[in-house]
Parts: sequence; structure tokens; C-alpha cells
Amino acid sequence: MALAHVHTRDLDEAIQAVGEVYCEHELALDRKARAIDTTLDVSAPIVRLRYGAPVHVDAGNFPDLFLVMRCLDGAGSVRQGGRRAVWQPGQTVPVSANVGTDFDFGATFSQATIKPDAQKLEALCSGWLGRPLDESLRFELRPFSEGLERIWGSTLALLETTGSVSLPPVAEASLQEFLLTLLLQCHPHNFSEELARPSQPGPMPSRLVRRAEAYMQEHAARPLTIAEVARELGVSVRALQFAFQAARNSTPMSCLRKVRLERARQALLQATQATTITDVALQNGFFHLGRFSALYKSSFGESPKATLARVMRRAGAITSPAC
Repeated sequence: MALAHVHTRDLDEAIQAVGEVYCEHELALDRKARAIDTTLDVSAPIVRLRYGAPVHVDAGNFPDLFLVMRCLDGAGSVRQGGRRAVWQPGQTVPVSANVGTDFDFGATFSQATIKPDAQKLEALCSGWLGRPLDESLRFELRPFSEGLERIWGSTLALLETTGSVSLPPVAEASLQEFLLTLLLQCHPHNFSEELARPSQPGPMPSRLVRRAEAYMQEHAARPLTIAEVARELGVSVRALQFAFQAARNSTPMSCLRKVRLERARQALLQATQATTITDVALQNGFFHLGRFSALYKSSFGESPKATLARVMRRAGAITSPAC
């Protein structure tokens, strides 16, 4: 993934560098500040920024730009549409696209930010609803709940470990859907109430589930998402979830996970000397290796490490010359 680092005490250079990562904006130093000391680090998908001086940022209408901003140090605030949110260390605030936005950051404020793809985020919300959005998606301008903050902190730590690794498309799609779903399901926005209402799948949920299972089996090698499955079957994600609950007492994601675990097991059973557990996990959409190992052992009664070791021992016995 692309890496970038900028450290500058030049105001114009700071504005240009930050603008290339986010959007065009106006930056003003606090009257008491003598100089800026900006550090910008980009290790996709995380952007880290520290201005090193108290600043005011006028970001205009934030065109097509969603940000999920976590305060690492210091304090800051953001205003959007007449609302204001304040950061303290360890707090995360989602900032919505296409609305007038300005920030005030203290001298020691530093952030770790993820930029969700606006088009994909709104498309996923539309897929969950089963209809086009009739207005722009707007998250409530306030910090995450304690529970969501814990999950988000763990997610950032995971992303730190994968930031310099080029993930296979299947793992990349799985990670992206996880992040977007986490935002849509766990932080309030203007479609939250509608998403929370039950959706009926029709009179034959078992038939819909069988079609979904067949589609997942056929396309499991692709960067498949649950939203895509629902779209291909002509239903909303909520309707698909309801069908799986009614027919299987399960979820579409559990089904896709099971299909991918089976594929991962087959890959390990056919392993060569070049096979690694990390590669097998990532190629089958599992970006969290610890969770992959736990799911694998729960499903097959042995760890992926044990499967691979057994296959390698057997291969060694087959290829070794007789004494």
C-alpha cells in the first residue's frame, strides 16, 4: 500500500500536503501561535496528522469525503451543520460528507483517521435498505459509544499490522465491508431507524437462502460481499438476513464464512512447501489471523497449523526414500 510522510514548518506546504490527502481547505494559525510544525503520515487506510500548533481549518462543504477521526493526543472540535463535537484522547468522531465543515485543533492534537469510500458507504446503506437513498447519508456528530470505541481501537491496531501489506482482493473486500458495516450498524445516522425496522423476505425464505448459498459457493473465490449477494438476488441485505434467520437460524455472513473456511481447509489439505497459513487465510477473505485460527479449529477440530503440519509430515513420508 502507498506510504507517504511529510514534515514541514511551512504553512503553504502543510496546506498543500493535507489538501492532497483530504480536500481543498483554508488553514489559519491561532493568533498566539508563532509557527506550524506539521507531521503527516499516510499508511493506507490510516492517515496520521499533527499540526503542532493551534489551528482553525475551514474545509468548505467537505465534497464526497467521510472521515472517521480518532484523537490520539490533545483536544479539538468539529462543526457541521450547526452542530459541534469535541474530541478528547481516545475518542472517535465520524465526520459526514457534503456539509459545511470546520475544525479547531489544539497545539498537541494528533489524529488517526480512516477515509471510508463515500460511494461504497452510501451504496452499502442503500443495499441494506433495498432502495436508493433519497438524501445524503449523515452520521450524528458525536463521539463513538464506549462499546464501538473499543471495537474501533482494536480495528485500528489490526490495520496497523496490515498497513504495509498488499492484501489479496478477497481479504481487502472483506475488511472494507467489515469497516463500513461497523459504521452503519453501530453509530447513529439519518437512516438508522429504518435499518432497525424488520424486513420480510417474502413467503419462501428457504428458497431465497438456497439461492444465496449456491451463489456464495460459485463465487467464493471472488472478493464477494453480502451486499453483492443480496443485490444479485434482487433483495435488500435486511431481507436476506431475515431469510437466513428464519430458514437457518443463522446469518448470510456465517454462511459465507463457512464456505470460505471449507476452501481454506482444502487449500491446507493440498498444501505444498510454499504454502503458509497467512496466505491461505488472506486469500480466503480472513484478514484477522487469530480469529481465522479460532474459527478453523472450532469448525474442524484442529488448528490450521496442525492441519498444515500433518500434511507436510505425510508429504515427507511419501517422498522419503525407503531405508
